[in-house]
Amino acid sequence: MTRALTRAVFRGALATAIVALALSRAGAESLVTAVSSDTVSIESNFTGTEIVVFGTIERDARTVSRRRGYDILIAARGPAQEITVREKERFAGIWVNRDSHQYVSAPSYVAFLANRALAEIADPLALTQFQLGLTHLVLLQDGGASQLSGDRAAHFRDATVRLMRERRRYLEVPYSVQFLSPSVFTARIPLPATIPIGTYAVEVYLFGDGALLQQATSKISIRKTGMEQIITGLASERPLLYGLGVVAMAIFSGWFASVVFRRD
Repeated sequence: MTRALTRAVFRGALATAIVALALSRAGAESLVTAVSSDTVSIESNFTGTEIVVFGTIERDARTVSRRRGYDILIAARGPAQEITVREKERFAGIWVNRDSHQYVSAPSYVAFLANRALAEIADPLALTQFQLGLTHLVLLQDGGASQLSGDRAAHFRDATVRLMRERRRYLEVPYSVQFLSPSVFTARIPLPATIPIGTYAVEVYLFGDGALLQQATSKISIRKTGMEQIITGLASERPLLYGLGVVAMAIFSGWFASVVFRRD
């Protein structure tokens, strides 16, 4: 590392520490949150569920009066995955694939819940910094020759978000956080039947007069159990054995059907 780069890194770290210290002194609120369950089990009859988030805002003697009160914004994020979007075109009466684009890293699930419209809680700069809201969500391209820009990038990004919303995997729900009192709040995060397995982060942001005051994060594990867990583990850890098992089951099913429906 060069001396100039070392100085730049040091200055950046020092600036971050100063800002964090200033926030800790200026903000007298504290945020305590919890979720109804830190584990979601997916079985064969799983049709979706909800995770309840609840929390409280604690104040001390240094707390200043907030002119507009408090706002809560919750972001539930699933593990990253690759997403490929295909553009279709009608040709000779049928739909055919025209073009496609792949995002190398995009949330497999994301839900934004708030007590008001997101644009009323914070300015676009803050929402962009923390990727709060579908408008400010980052879908990472590979950075190579296939990287899109301008109107083409916006076209594919909007299409990706729209498709994920139709699958209930991308959600933005204003007015879904309820204040039970001036300092106690709750919200319900919907998880669809197609929810991917993995570790999820539930981030709770406390805003006051448009400024971020505190943030807290909880983790949720979504996993398959029973026969689904066995099949998923076999497919990922023993793909050859899984493939042979599928072929054997197909052969057995065909043989069994021929025996049952055979005419003497």
